[in-house]
Amino acid sequence: MLGPSHTPVLRARSRAARLSTRLVFSVAAVLAAAACSKPEKPLVHHQPPSVANQVLILNADTLVIDGRHIHLSNASTPQTTLHSRCWAEALLANSVIAYVHDLVNRATSIQFKPTGEIDGYGRALGLVSLDGLDLGDDLYQHGMAARLTVPRFDWCQPISQKADGAPPISSVINLAQ
Repeated sequence: MLGPSHTPVLRARSRAARLSTRLVFSVAAVLAAAACSKPEKPLVHHQPPSVANQVLILNADTLVIDGRHIHLSNASTPQTTLHSRCWAEALLANSVIAYVHDLVNRATSIQFKPTGEIDGYGRALGLVSLDGLDLGDDLYQHGMAARLTVPRFDWCQPISQKADGAPPISSVINLAQ
């Protein structure tokens, strides 16, 4: 049995043990706080940049690319309300413009191949490709554009495959189903 002379030694050892335990927990808390203070970088999906900032869509077949007015040489789309000849043409024009907006917003590359011709409004005629997809051909295949003809294809006439420049009739049938 330990006598009264050993009590201060035991108290000192007990105090030292408590202090060292506190010190260990304090250091662990500081290290844990330091680890938590550095936020992890959030997971970010890096999508390739769109070409949308280079393109202004005036009409589905009329674009401004890098400040240059372009008209598709291989497609004629319905005219918007101010220039349309019937309700059907105006409504279709809005759908086609929305479709072209979607293509442009998703595209990461755009290419313009001029034909060397200028139309009556001073626009360069040519082919536009979005990520390698020919815009005029795509619009034509989906029934959203006619081929350029003189006179211009009339979107207000009854549906007929015999009309000059008419889009494929199958595109209209597919949309109806």
